[in-house]
Amino acid sequence: MKPLGAAPVELGPPRGAGVQEFTPVADVAGCKVKSGDIATYIQRPGMGIAGRADGSFGAAWFVDLKRGDAQIAFAGFDVDAKQIARARAISQTREEWLRIFSSGEEWAVTWFDAEGLAYARPRWETHPPVGIQHIGAIGRDVGDQVALAPAPGGALVAAAPFGAERSQLGVFLFAPVDPAQPQVKALGVTHHTRKPRWPAIAADTSGGQVLAWYEEEDGSIRASRFDASGKEGDAHVVAKPQGSDRPASAGTGAPARERLGLVATGGGGALVVWSEGDTLIARALDAGARPRSAPWIVGKGKWRALLPSGEGAVVAWVGHDGKADAQLLLVRLAADGAPSARGLRMSDGVNPVKDSPSLASAGERIGVAWTEPMSRGVSTKRAVLRVIERACIP
Repeated sequence: MKPLGAAPVELGPPRGAGVQEFTPVADVAGCKVKSGDIATYIQRPGMGIAGRADGSFGAAWFVDLKRGDAQIAFAGFDVDAKQIARARAISQTREEWLRIFSSGEEWAVTWFDAEGLAYARPRWETHPPVGIQHIGAIGRDVGDQVALAPAPGGALVAAAPFGAERSQLGVFLFAPVDPAQPQVKALGVTHHTRKPRWPAIAADTSGGQVLAWYEEEDGSIRASRFDASGKEGDAHVVAKPQGSDRPASAGTGAPARERLGLVATGGGGALVVWSEGDTLIARALDAGARPRSAPWIVGKGKWRALLPSGEGAVVAWVGHDGKADAQLLLVRLAADGAPSARGLRMSDGVNPVKDSPSLASAGERIGVAWTEPMSRGVSTKRAVLRVIERACIP
């Protein structure tokens, strides 16, 4: 096995203290805030949105059934958060990890069931029923370790554990828009991983893929890039091994690192975001997946959703806005990963956000979706869609 990639020059502590000032979105001029319910009486996590340039959003979520089963539901919304496509069921499953993507001029919904990774391409029309496809190479036993992202041309790209010991990550292209294309195509396999966990993947405009992962063996975060032919370049250290700057007798003393987020940016690079305990951190990568700036503290909280925006990105997470905890917060990231001085509070400041949020764009409109209690003391939740102008984000 090849050794892990050499560390970049700059591996110091993250810069800044993170965004601490959040303005209620309703107080910002020009936001054109529109809100609506995606669904009500939700009982389990698993909800997401995607957006298309034509000005529409698709949403997918779970509807609980008896004995642990759940329906996968889909509906469509316009840029004013009004429903334009009636909700319908796509399939059933007992598993989690539901995702929805904008795929060319279509939608793609992915989930796991007993046969492994499944996907469908729902339409606004309720008939005929959507067809369901399975990717046998990616089983349900690795569902929580699979990264998915849209690729140019409308297909999806995945990074999944590979090999008998799961010491590598395989990269796959699947769900093509053109039915004449292979349902799944193996693009490559990593050669710099040892015990990779929590991978993240992003397809770039030149036909390659940037891949980042948490290296369980030493606690570092690494990244590499596959070119259009499937050849992997060098691996680079994005975040050094945890506790490496402390005396061995002191232990690591480091908060747990959590799942990675990764998006390709307009400048030919990428932005990677991760959590260390309750601290959200971002770092910019160049076109070869090499860190090109210092890491930055974005804020405090949990979960996160990431969306490319020009040379940088927009990130949403759940945290304290200075007045109430468990609020949905939104911040712009510059090309070097630095957060804006101020952010937006997208939720209403009253009800707590209960699950990981979702973030999507439809032209110049940004949609954010989250779940909150339907009323005080009630366990069921509503899923809310709130849409704003991209330009109003500080």
